[in-house]
Amino acid sequence: MPQRSHILNKRYARALLSLAVENNILERSYRDMQGIYEVFKNNKSLGILLKSPVIRISKKQNVVSQLFKNKVHPLILRYMLIIVRKQRGNLLEGISNAYLRVYKEYLGIEQVKLTTAVPVDDTVRARALEAARKITPHEIEFDETVDPDIIGGFILNLGDKQYNASVKHRMQRIRKHLQNH
Repeated sequence: MPQRSHILNKRYARALLSLAVENNILERSYRDMQGIYEVFKNNKSLGILLKSPVIRISKKQNVVSQLFKNKVHPLILRYMLIIVRKQRGNLLEGISNAYLRVYKEYLGIEQVKLTTAVPVDDTVRARALEAARKITPHEIEFDETVDPDIIGGFILNLGDKQYNASVKHRMQRIRKHLQNH
C-alpha cells in the first residue's frame, strides 16, 4: 500500500474514532468496522467499483447504503457515504482496517502475533507472553499463527516491531552473505 494511502487511512480512522467517542458508540463502532473490513476484504469487486471513475458517485453511495444500511450504526453509514462522496470510497477497506488498530491503540491494547512453523504448547505460549509483557506496559492481545514456510523458529510481532528468529530468515541471511563474498 502506498505511504500516502496509509497516512490517509489512519487520518480518516482517527476522525471516526473521535466521532465514536463523542457520540458514545465506541464499542459499536469497533464491531461495525470489523464487519465492514470483512466485507471489503472478501469482495474485492466492491473496492474496484468504488474506485471506478466511470460509475457515478450517487450510484456508489447507493451501493454502500444498500450493503450497510441495517448492519452498521447510522453515524458510521453517514461517515462512509461522505467518504464515497469525496471520491475516496476505494479507501474504505484500508480505513476500516486502520480503525481497528487505532481503536486498540486508544484503549492501550498492544497486538502481539506469534508465528511458528508448528502449533505451540502452553509452555512456549507462556514464555512468548512473558517476553512480550517485558517489552510493553500495555494490555496484550495475543494471536498465534502457524506458517510451515518459516521452516522452524518463530516470528514475534509486537505492534510495529518484529523479531524474526525463523529458520527461513536465517537461511536468507546466510545466502545473502555468501553471495556478497
